[in-house]
Amino acid sequence: MKRDSDLIRAILLAVEAEDRCEVFRLSNIPGFADEAMEFHIRLLVERGFLKTYYPDRKDGQPWVCLRLSWEGYDFLDNIRDPVVWRAVKRVSSKVGSWSLDTLAAVAKAMLLAKMEAIGLAA
Repeated sequence: MKRDSDLIRAILLAVEAEDRCEVFRLSNIPGFADEAMEFHIRLLVERGFLKTYYPDRKDGQPWVCLRLSWEGYDFLDNIRDPVVWRAVKRVSSKVGSWSLDTLAAVAKAMLLAKMEAIGLAA
């Protein structure tokens, strides 16, 4: 299965928005299959963006217990703005790579440029 950057962003946003004891139902993001959701959640856990208790899914349990890690919040904060996100995807498609590190670097550069443009040079 290929990684989907839009699904990764959607999962991070959905987990952040969840206020019920960090319990996340796989059906919270319409338009994506449960298998794709599970795959991407596992990738985000492996990357350290999500912390989880992942129950045994053999019984078809439709939830996982998730929370964002510090790194997950940092990454999400960089890509939260839809305008920045579209620009990050556009730039990364021209580069031909969209690893999480690449997306984060592009987003951070764009945010720093925005800061400079409004007179908040670092």
